[in-house]
Amino acid sequence: MIYSAVSTSDPIGIALIQYGAVGAIAIMALFAVRVLFNKITAELEYHRQRADRAEEELRKLHEVVRNEYLGTLAKATEAIADVLARRSR
Repeated sequence: MIYSAVSTSDPIGIALIQYGAVGAIAIMALFAVRVLFNKITAELEYHRQRADRAEEELRKLHEVVRNEYLGTLAKATEAIADVLARRSR
């Protein structure tokens, strides 16, 4: 009687009636797995974006350090050249 009330085009409803509490628990478990998977996927994407931002910031910092280093190295080279020029006189 209950079986005939459920539409034959609704396989989930048929499964719930056929398997009763076991089917309901299985559906809740599948739903929980789906929710947890979506949560883990969202966290993974967040951490990926965070790592990408940190990597880009590190690249910019390396560029600044490289430019500062080249400027300092040029000044040091000039100073050494001046010392050698004065010494050879």
